Amino acid sequence: MPDRCTLFCIPFAGGNSYSYRSFEQRMNPVIKIVPLEPPGRGRRSQESRITGMASMVDYLVAHISLQLDRPFALFGHSMGALAAYLITCTLAKERLPLPSHLFISGKGPPHLVSRDAHSHTLPLEDFKRKLAELGGCPAAVLEDKELMAYFAPIIRDDMCAVAEYRHVEAPKFDVPVTVMIGTSESTTLAEASEWNSVTSADFRVLQFEGGHFFLFEHVEEICSLLYTTLMRT
Repeated sequence: MPDRCTLFCIPFAGGNSYSYRSFEQRMNPVIKIVPLEPPGRGRRSQESRITGMASMVDYLVAHISLQLDRPFALFGHSMGALAAYLITCTLAKERLPLPSHLFISGKGPPHLVSRDAHSHTLPLEDFKRKLAELGGCPAAVLEDKELMAYFAPIIRDDMCAVAEYRHVEAPKFDVPVTVMIGTSESTTLAEASEWNSVTSADFRVLQFEGGHFFLFEHVEEICSLLYTTLMRT
């Protein structure tokens, strides 16, 4: 059966195309998962790294704009959620095809400053403790000097991109939005609900047990949710 919809997945801070491997493995094949990978990470680690949210969004829009001749949706976690929102705004502004659905994961609304906004400035040991607190970075990586020497600059740059983002009010877009957060992460249910200000279409907030990286504890459930939602569009 040919795939029905492309789901572009945007990485979190320090993430890459491998970050959504478990989703690719478990998603019904009628939904084609395409992990997006900005230069300077994962398979593209030999390329110059893109820094700054505006530059990252410009790059990702240019990349996906060649693939919008079929239904598509956007999924982003944390930094990737902010990027997914800004990509949608850019597509709307440039009158390009819009996603059938926007999935926001682990991120408060764009007009609120994150409580962890300046984590990228922490000394290394404090930075490692913050990453351990957030989850998503294996202890084996945090304890390996060579791996941290590679990953820490990428994560810091990504966190800096989010911290330096300054929200500019944009017109609401006509795209349904689903927001997902963990029950024990810093983003509250009330804050997550404020994402409704970006859309004139259907909106919902869902909570999953867990912290900031709850999505990897609920892969089957979230893949089922994504599939059911996209098959209705």
